[in-house]
Amino acid sequence: MVLSKSSKMAFKQECKLIKNWKKNAIYISIMQLTLLIVNFFLITIISREYGAEIYGEYASSKSLSVLIGTAIVMSLALVVTKALAQNNNDSKLLFVNSYFIITRNFFVTLIILFPITFLFQRDLSMTTLFLIGFVFNEMIHVALAFFQAKGDFVTSSKQIFVRTVIYGIGAWIIVIQGFSIISLIFFQVFMLGLFFIIAHISIPKNEKLFESKSTPHVKNNLQKSGKKMVLTTFSSALISELDIVLLGLFYSGSVLGVLAWSRRILEIIFQLLAASLDILFPELSKANEKSEVKLIRSRLIKVFFASFLIPITYFLFKDFGNTVFITLLGQEFDMVSEYTYQILFCIPLMVWSRINIIFSRALNFEINLTKTIIFGAILSYGIYFITHAIGNNPAVFSIIISQVMIAALTTYSFRKSYD
Repeated sequence: MVLSKSSKMAFKQECKLIKNWKKNAIYISIMQLTLLIVNFFLITIISREYGAEIYGEYASSKSLSVLIGTAIVMSLALVVTKALAQNNNDSKLLFVNSYFIITRNFFVTLIILFPITFLFQRDLSMTTLFLIGFVFNEMIHVALAFFQAKGDFVTSSKQIFVRTVIYGIGAWIIVIQGFSIISLIFFQVFMLGLFFIIAHISIPKNEKLFESKSTPHVKNNLQKSGKKMVLTTFSSALISELDIVLLGLFYSGSVLGVLAWSRRILEIIFQLLAASLDILFPELSKANEKSEVKLIRSRLIKVFFASFLIPITYFLFKDFGNTVFITLLGQEFDMVSEYTYQILFCIPLMVWSRINIIFSRALNFEINLTKTIIFGAILSYGIYFITHAIGNNPAVFSIIISQVMIAALTTYSFRKSYD
C-alpha cells in the first residue's frame, strides 16, 4: 500500500507529537518528583533543627500567604498560556502587562497585610516574605508560558528542576549552619527572584515587547480573564490550605507544628492524586451530552472508593510510621503518626471535592462553585470554633468534619448548576 504525500505528512506529524508528548512527560515527571523529594526533605530538616513550634508558624504563615497570593496573581500564568496558544494579537505585550498587574496587586495588598496577619495571628515578616516569593513564582510561570503554549514543557521543567536542586542544597546549608528561619525564607525569595529573571531572559527578544506607553486594553483583557480563571484556582487553594490557616487560629506552639505536619502529609498525598485527576479536564470540556458527563462521573465513584485504601493501609502500619517520624523529626513529633492515620481518611473527601471542581470548571460553573466553597470556608471556621470549645480531640475532628462539609457542598453546587 502506497501512502499519499498528505498521508505521509500526517503520519510524520503524529510521530512528532507522540515523541514530544513522551519527552514532555518524562521531564515533567522528573521535575515533579524532584519537587516532592526536596520539599519533603526541607520540611523534615526544618522541623528537626528548629523544632515543632517554629515549623508550625512557618507552615501556617506560608498557607496564609498562598491564599492571599492566589487571589492577587489572578492565575495570570494560565491566562497568558491560553492566550499565547490561541495566537493572541497582543502576545508580545502579555508578559510585561502581566508583570505589571501582579506587582501592582502585590503593593496594594501590602496596605492591608498587617491587619490580615493580625486577624489570623500570623508572623508579619514570614507572611510578607512568603508572599513576595509567591509573586515571583507566578511571574516565573508567566514567562515560562511562552514555551508551554508551544507544547514545550522541557524548558520549563529544566529550569524548575535546576532551581529546586540549588534551593535544596542552599537551604540545607543554611539550616545546618544554624541561621534563622527568616534567613532561609530570604534565600527562597532570592532564588525565585533570580530564576524569574532567568525565565524572562530565556524568552527570545523578538517575542516580547516593552512599550513606554500604556496598553490599557491588554491589561483589561488580562484582568477580565484572570478574574474568571482565579475562581477555581482560589477554590482549590482554599481546600488545600484552609485547614492549616484555621489551625493557626486555635493552636500554637509545638501542638500547631505537629498538627501542621500531619495536615501537610495529607496534602502531599492528595496532590499526587490530584495531578492524575486533572487530565479529565480536556475530556470533560468536549462532552456535549449529559449521558457522557454522567458516565465519566459514575466511573470516578470507583476512584473515590479506591482512595480509601491509602488511609486503611497506613492505619495497618501506623506503629511503623510512628517509629519513622520520631527517627526523622525527633521525640517532639511523637503524635504525628497518631494524627496522620486519622486525618488521612480525608483523602477520599478531598478527591471527590477535586472531581467536583474539575467538572465545574470544564462546564463553566466556576462562579457558583467559588461562592459555595467560600461559604464552606466560613462554616469551617464555625466548626473549628465549636469543636475547640468542646475540646474532645478537636483538631482532627475539625479537619475531618470540614472536609466532609466541603465535599458535600461542592457536590450540591455541581448538581444544582448542571441539573
